[in-house]
Amino acid sequence: MNTENDFRRLMGRLRLRHLALLDLLGKDPNVGRAAKTMHMAQPTASKLLREIEDIFETVLFTRNRRGLTPTPAGKVLARRASILLAEIQATHTELRSALNGGTGHLRLGVFPVGVTEVLPQLYAALQNKWPGLTIEIEEAVETRLLDQLSEGKIDCILGRIVMENLTPDLRHEALYNEPTVIVCSTRHPLLAANAQERVQILRNTHWMLPARHGAVYNMVASKLAALGIKAPQVEVETTSVFVTIELLNHTTLLSILPKKVALAYAELNKVALAPQGDLESNYPVGIMYRAEALSNPIINLVLETVRAMSGSIAADHPPA
Repeated sequence: MNTENDFRRLMGRLRLRHLALLDLLGKDPNVGRAAKTMHMAQPTASKLLREIEDIFETVLFTRNRRGLTPTPAGKVLARRASILLAEIQATHTELRSALNGGTGHLRLGVFPVGVTEVLPQLYAALQNKWPGLTIEIEEAVETRLLDQLSEGKIDCILGRIVMENLTPDLRHEALYNEPTVIVCSTRHPLLAANAQERVQILRNTHWMLPARHGAVYNMVASKLAALGIKAPQVEVETTSVFVTIELLNHTTLLSILPKKVALAYAELNKVALAPQGDLESNYPVGIMYRAEALSNPIINLVLETVRAMSGSIAADHPPA
């Protein structure tokens, strides 16, 4: 399909239920399970798939005893179907907002490191520049949010930029570097230990981290490796600063926080910064978005705003 007439024919035949089936088969290439999710009989779903392949004039899935295997064209269309459905959902949400007096809707993902400083400033600026804009915020670990960004389920992300996790469809802009430190209870034995004792405590203590993989985990693992200690034993996974603070105060777990956040809670005697607990990081804090999102005026405003903010924020985060 490479002519305008082909595209017009596609627009005349393609239906939302075709996109829904492609999206489901892209996630789980099993017609039976897809049919059940779409509340239709399996033969109906199989017929629907044949319709899609007829519309695009190519095989999208090969059949075998174990089910279906997507062809390269099938993978492309399944991914694009997911994005289109997410955009339709976003359109529905924005329309409902407009009917209630809103002027736009932003779906924003944030890693924990982006919450305390960038998010409040961005929110205040957007409310000033785009009155009536509603903002839907989801906080999660990097891999989950990056998947949602690629699928079109969120518009952009504030957080640490980990280049090896970015897929070709994503773009990024770095804002500043945020030092990260190890934190613990104000009564943790680590605080009174000498250098040799600290190594032994670090070797035996369990950790509370956002995930058992990713940027933060790698930072902690590198710190421990430099001391001859194996990878951190993660006992609790959480992205919540509140949960982190509360659990630290009732356990001997160790965790991490952005240094400015840690210092603020340390002044309140809620946490303590571990001795020699600064973590090296090659992951700047910034914004990530899909390339095609630049056609969205709200995303352009977000980018314009964070660029204007970056100078003052970076000045508050001089290199260590």
